Amino acid sequence: MPPADIKILTLHEVAHKLGISYPRARVLVLYDEKIPSFKVGSRGIRVREQDLENYITKQQVEKSESTERPDTREVYPGRQVLGKEEK
Repeated sequence: MPPADIKILTLHEVAHKLGISYPRARVLVLYDEKIPSFKVGSRGIRVREQDLENYITKQQVEKSESTERPDTREVYPGRQVLGKEEK
């Protein structure tokens, strides 16, 4: 039995918290293995709430890093790229 401060979630609860479908949550947990899980009995899959929170945090960090890319477009002579000055 887990300690009282550890919350265990079903795949349905994981799907609800992420705002995705049950099949997509199943893929994330079982096939992509992006969220750690463990089996309960012969069929039950469970996820620690802390592992789900870590996954959400990681996704938010990756998203913020991917949107902060520098503009690497070059300006060619005779052509103007919006938002950049000619060199």
